[in-house]
Amino acid sequence: MRTVEVTDDLQSYMERLLPQRDAVLARMEQEAERESIPIVDAHEGVLLYLLIRLAAAKRILELGTATGYSGIWLLRATDGGTLTTFELDHKRVERARANFSEAGLGKQALVLEEDAVAGVEKLDQRFDACFIDLLNVFPSEETTQRAVELCLERLEPGALLMADNALRQGEVLHATTQQARNVAHYNELVAKHPRLESVVIPIRDGLSVARVKD
Repeated sequence: MRTVEVTDDLQSYMERLLPQRDAVLARMEQEAERESIPIVDAHEGVLLYLLIRLAAAKRILELGTATGYSGIWLLRATDGGTLTTFELDHKRVERARANFSEAGLGKQALVLEEDAVAGVEKLDQRFDACFIDLLNVFPSEETTQRAVELCLERLEPGALLMADNALRQGEVLHATTQQARNVAHYNELVAKHPRLESVVIPIRDGLSVARVKD
């Protein structure tokens, strides 16, 4: 079957089919574009929302908060659940907390100002889903692997393990940068892990979606 090329016109068509975002998300999208803040786009946000809804997940772990855009999509899908999310940048932590509060999710979102890998290592909670949005900034493949191991240790059977930038704009084919090597290593780990069943969805820069086997 021939793969459809996503032209600008086709992209605009798909965007018209997306649900209208509320004032908080719309503002955050504008800020991200204006300030070059790395967030998932609306297409991926809706997909994350649907995946969490389908999994009936209530306890979400996120590595990489930025200003809280993806976290809002994830939390809203839980219908009253909780989000534990890590961010090192102090200004982004403050903005994320303010955005969660404005979205009516302030009491459900725990934004921790800490290195994500070190922070997850201290957690003793269990989670129904994990979203990793730090593959582009981990310092090494070893750190990437440690993050996967730590998250898996805290995920329930049937839980989702998801990661953004799983295609690294095609650089995974010839991984010459550290970021691309992180992504390629992550994809291999997830694809071959005996506890996971997975797929990479070519949306935006690629979304890796894996399920922890029962």
